Amino acid sequence: MEWHEALILGIIQGLTEFLPISSSGHLELASFILNTNQKDNLSFTILVHIATAISIIYVFKYDILKIIKGFFIGEKKYLSLVIKILISSIPIGIVGLLYENEVESLFNGNIFLVGSMLIITSLLLFFTYFSKENNKNNISYLHAIIIGLAQALAIFPGISRSGATISVALLLKINKEEATKFSFLMVLVPIFGILILKIINGLSNSDIIYQNIISFPYLIGFISALFSGILACKLMLKIVKESKLIYFSFYCLLVGSIGIFFGCNDKEKTFYINPTKTISEIREIAINSTPPKLDSTNSFKNLVDLEKLNNDFRLDIRYASNNNFMRSIFYQEPRAFLNKDAASYLIKANKELKNKGYGIVIYDAYRPWFITKMFWEGTPDDLKHFVADPSNGSVHNKGCAIDIGLYEIKSGEVFEMISGYDEFTEKAYPSYTGGTKKQRDVRDMLISIMKKNKFSVYEFEWWHFNFNECESGILNYSFSELDSLRSNI
Repeated sequence: MEWHEALILGIIQGLTEFLPISSSGHLELASFILNTNQKDNLSFTILVHIATAISIIYVFKYDILKIIKGFFIGEKKYLSLVIKILISSIPIGIVGLLYENEVESLFNGNIFLVGSMLIITSLLLFFTYFSKENNKNNISYLHAIIIGLAQALAIFPGISRSGATISVALLLKINKEEATKFSFLMVLVPIFGILILKIINGLSNSDIIYQNIISFPYLIGFISALFSGILACKLMLKIVKESKLIYFSFYCLLVGSIGIFFGCNDKEKTFYINPTKTISEIREIAINSTPPKLDSTNSFKNLVDLEKLNNDFRLDIRYASNNNFMRSIFYQEPRAFLNKDAASYLIKANKELKNKGYGIVIYDAYRPWFITKMFWEGTPDDLKHFVADPSNGSVHNKGCAIDIGLYEIKSGEVFEMISGYDEFTEKAYPSYTGGTKKQRDVRDMLISIMKKNKFSVYEFEWWHFNFNECESGILNYSFSELDSLRSNI
């Protein structure tokens, strides 16, 4: 995450945490627009929530001091308030402790979910319009539980925590000032509770959280969230007092509708680069280049057509279409050839995956050398570690490498991994610690099963597997040339 992205997201968090428009939802929307790393979302969200918690302490410092003093001297009024705040934190505590992985999975850029939840926030705020009068009811223990449930609901990105808790309090006919103050004070318990748990657990996932929190961009995000939070907190007190929540209902309705629209149209994105030369120039260079020593042992005889070998395999040969990182067609046919020994182990791996409810999607297999040369010539220098050096040839050129993903047998849908195929970012690394727990588990399961079956994963690409017992040489035949050669065997 860059510092300017952290600045923008920090300001958004500070403003939207107290204004009833969902801070987590706006962070997800902003991350979607800015295209920030999804692995940063949860750790950054925790940090800026701490910043806004501090802003609450600053705005309500005199009230908090009174509560602390009254609690320790045993004053009934403040003892009761502290107990109510603790009671209100029970629902979100249960959700956070028992469903941590499910909560984490919500922060994955699902814009349709965010939009839908913003619509719910809009409805909650709209209903407060019918509670214009400033009622005199105080918060009871039952009220505390009900408001706590509203806070737990705000675990969904798009449900405004302040909007949900204040709206529910007003619908319970609670005094506006008390409702707003209670809403802000009650959030301190879960925020600092999360922080304490992270410290006790040694900042679990420290490679994600610790390294980022001490970075300059995260410091910028923390400071911007702190000061914008102070401003928004004071503004919100005035808004509730003047019964102006209805305006935020219309805002959430608009933003939620936009989120749903983009969410419905947010199909799987393909990672693209801007080639350093035109495709025609790259092809000309590749065809006229001298390859390394080509195979002299007729390795092409050992290639098998995977689609004909096993109909469980699903082919999505990206280089036979323009749905690839260079947006160009490289193969004339969507075919997948592989060394027969590698193919036999791939079938074994597929059987193991099938027992776990998954099937193999094949993105690429054997690749002529000149295609490898084209990839190399068109890729910028700073991204060349994602493509093979043609001077040495590629394992793909030997028919001993396979690029695969997974589909879920039950639904028939391709499983969405942490990164897309051929995505030239760190999210493609097999060791990448972001994404959701399920995405990491499925990726690691795939790698483990392939490893058991004599394949090793490439260090920069979770989808790329090399057969460990490859004895083939480099080949430079197109698919049609392979068919001609194989027909004469």
